[in-house]
Amino acid sequence: MSMLDKTAPNAQPFFLGTFASNCSGGMTVTKVPERWVSSWDNNLRLARLLDEAGIDFMLPIARWIGYGGETNFHGNVLETITWAAGLLALTRNITVFATTHTAANHPVVVAKQLATIDQISRGRIGLNIVAGWNKPEYEALGLTLPDDHVTRYGYAQEWFDIVRALWSRTEAFDWDGTWFKLKNVLGDPRPSSPLPILNAAGSEEAANSPSATPISCSRRQSTSRARGTRSRH
Repeated sequence: MSMLDKTAPNAQPFFLGTFASNCSGGMTVTKVPERWVSSWDNNLRLARLLDEAGIDFMLPIARWIGYGGETNFHGNVLETITWAAGLLALTRNITVFATTHTAANHPVVVAKQLATIDQISRGRIGLNIVAGWNKPEYEALGLTLPDDHVTRYGYAQEWFDIVRALWSRTEAFDWDGTWFKLKNVLGDPRPSSPLPILNAAGSEEAANSPSATPISCSRRQSTSRARGTRSRH
């Protein structure tokens, strides 16, 4: 059961969860010996503890290179889609998000991956969409980071529009967009019910631009503390 199913249709829900346990150090930049170690074993122990305690969700950070320095903060990071699939296969109630950089992941592939995990988890997978901001990460992947937020978020909007079409249309279709040209695509299987979606890494500059279209994601958006909060990662 998705965490969205726990609330009434018109409720303003408050969800409680954890953030960044897939990353070395978690959210604490420190050299203390007991800093968080983001091993699979530690994440699985945490997930089972949270599941038993009734915590709503786990939300990861997608990171491809660390920040360097003595500890190389976020240098050791578990990839989020496989991380989520593994945790969901070994828990019963908690929702686990996969965080996806739109520039680094093709929407047709991600739509199929999450529809598969939806079956593994019986509806407990969530999607956290990020448009990206960290130029060294783009360079590490051989990608170019657009200079303006409007371009990045326009790309992310079309990316999610394709995912949404794959999850809702029942016949193969072509897509002739600004950034994607697709032929005869079909999403099968599709998620059993609407996934909880986050539009993280939000930007006031993008949101306030006259030419920007906010990413419209799902019937309900939620964050790690309360509805409407945005984070950058």
